[in-house]
Amino acid sequence: MTTREFQQKKPLSILFTYFKPHRGLFILDLVCATVVALIDLAFPLVTRKSMYELLPNQQYRTFFIVMGVMMAAFIVRALLYYVISYWGHTFGILVEADIRRDLFTHVQELDVSFFDHNRTGQLMSRLTSDLFEITELAHHGPEDLLISTLTIVGALAILFSIEWRLALVVACILPVFIAVIMSRRSKMTSPRSPASARRAPLPTRKRRSTNSTRRTRNSRSPSANSTTRWVCSTRRWSFL
Repeated sequence: MTTREFQQKKPLSILFTYFKPHRGLFILDLVCATVVALIDLAFPLVTRKSMYELLPNQQYRTFFIVMGVMMAAFIVRALLYYVISYWGHTFGILVEADIRRDLFTHVQELDVSFFDHNRTGQLMSRLTSDLFEITELAHHGPEDLLISTLTIVGALAILFSIEWRLALVVACILPVFIAVIMSRRSKMTSPRSPASARRAPLPTRKRRSTNSTRRTRNSRSPSANSTTRWVCSTRRWSFL
């Protein structure tokens, strides 16, 4: 991607362009995450049906068959988590390599004056640690967002099918939690106020400066006294 394309596109669109060469791994990650969320939602339903219908009616054969199916489902869930962990991180590493390649090419094309006004350590931090955080978000962000959305929506649907009044209470409280979280997040990401920027220096620095001044004065005082005594003695001998 050229510099002109970087300037014409938005940040999210730039990030998603790096997903296209590896969209197979990205789709595999999302499919596995969807199946994992569905298995997690099915477990409470199966448990409720087994405890309230199968065991009271002494349908033990059906109960053990259902438990075997659920055990197999959790084995599949563990395998899917392995796919998410391995191939999902492989997807993130490939995206990181592509972004780092384009950033390094862009840095090589910059003028020498740019490096005179920017520190090398900050540039290296952008190319290493900051880029790693971006790729971790690119990998875990869509996956966690999909799992959380399916879990919340599915749990609310199950609650409404069981007891709609209690589910309505939960549905009313949920937007309040989201609003509080978003407000706290905006306060954390907001820049510092002007009052905090104009912060007074620490008192320890003042104490150090006054102590150093006192030490300087004390260190100068013996030499001044000795000079005065020498002048007085020379005057006395010259008078004699």
